[in-house]
Amino acid sequence: MEYIVDGYNVIKYSDLFNAESLEFSRNKLINFILKYRPNGNNKITVVFDCKSKNPYEFDGSAQTSIKGIPVIFSEGQKTADDVIVEYIEKSEKPYNIVVVSNDKGIYRRIGGKGAKKMPVSDFIRIRDKNKTSSKIPQTETNRHDYSEISKELSDIWLKKR
Repeated sequence: MEYIVDGYNVIKYSDLFNAESLEFSRNKLINFILKYRPNGNNKITVVFDCKSKNPYEFDGSAQTSIKGIPVIFSEGQKTADDVIVEYIEKSEKPYNIVVVSNDKGIYRRIGGKGAKKMPVSDFIRIRDKNKTSSKIPQTETNRHDYSEISKELSDIWLKKR
């Protein structure tokens, strides 16, 4: 099974991901996924909207990996929903994909494509099923990882690559 997470939809849904900045909210989501990954080692890809200053400059997406989690930022006029729909359309096995979102628009767009839908509340409840997961201790190394993630996301967000 493969999960496609509508990143900002999940972040906006729960106070678990509240942080002083959007960047830290994204980091909290990535750490949540690492800690409570559904059903073990299923592939999880997180998709975020990324509005550029000039929406006509780009029309695609940029992909990166953060702590081993694939992350896709939509660019230009393309939304995260567009990226998710295209991802499913290009998949050889769309019936093995679960889209995590509360967005009814994305649900309508993927309706006949074979992908499954998972409400955000169900995705967050996965942590209750995984109580035996080891906790990520707050160490100096983890704080260092946050700064690396922040720089990596900042470079992507601000197109500094």
